[in-house]
Amino acid sequence: MHPFSPQVSTSSAPMKPILLILISLITCLSAATKDLLVHPPEQLYSSANADFDKANFLAMSQPAAAQELYQSAILKYQFLAKNHPSADLNMNLANTYFSSGDHGRAALFYQRALRIDPTHQNTLHNLHYLRSLTIDALPESRFQKIQKSLLFWHHWSFQSRLWICGLANLICFSLLAAILYHHRHRWIWISLSASAALTLIFAISLTTTFQGWDQTIDGVIVQKELIARKGNGLIYDNAFTTPLHSGTEFQTLETRGDWLHAKLLDGSTCWLPTNGCESVTGTF
Repeated sequence: MHPFSPQVSTSSAPMKPILLILISLITCLSAATKDLLVHPPEQLYSSANADFDKANFLAMSQPAAAQELYQSAILKYQFLAKNHPSADLNMNLANTYFSSGDHGRAALFYQRALRIDPTHQNTLHNLHYLRSLTIDALPESRFQKIQKSLLFWHHWSFQSRLWICGLANLICFSLLAAILYHHRHRWIWISLSASAALTLIFAISLTTTFQGWDQTIDGVIVQKELIARKGNGLIYDNAFTTPLHSGTEFQTLETRGDWLHAKLLDGSTCWLPTNGCESVTGTF
């Protein structure tokens, strides 16, 4: 007998399950890649939706099979979102990441959808729900609460503000017409001033939302756990008593090498390593 034969047979036995898993994964990715190259966008979109729906159906009974389908849907949505960017595609991609358990990239693609369409109501609703599940509790600061109270109307839905602005504008022009016909009562001037002020306030609010001027989030933590520091290096103390987690959003204040200075939703600041984060715009 060859002196090395027992060693070969013994070491190869544990490798069989690993090889089978690798072969299965490569086959799955190859099939998905073939779909990307062969099918037109409409067919690919339908295929991605079908994978997502089937994954949701199998999520409880066959989680491993569901994960494969989620990854297949993610590949297809990513290809489509890259070549045909839209808020809907980025939202679908975010929904798939969310269902697969990756809350970090779910938040990332919800934010990318809002960069395309800041008024996308389904994305806003889904992002609000995702934030309610985020591990890191980031309560609003006192200043944020005061600001939100003073500008309460700006947090109403885009459609509601649009209706109010349109109605106020209609009333304003109606009152102007009344003044032109010599109906110059005091109450008409007061009403005209009030309706003009409402029109201006809601027009500014709508423009701010539509232009995305109030969208300050440009980064998301995608690593499962990430230790925030008080400075741009491992030699600095921890910024918080516990690590930050996947799905935590932030605004980038500055970057230094492999570190970025981040402002969290509650207004607190810290330094984060870039390898645990992803940018909404693609680059920090």
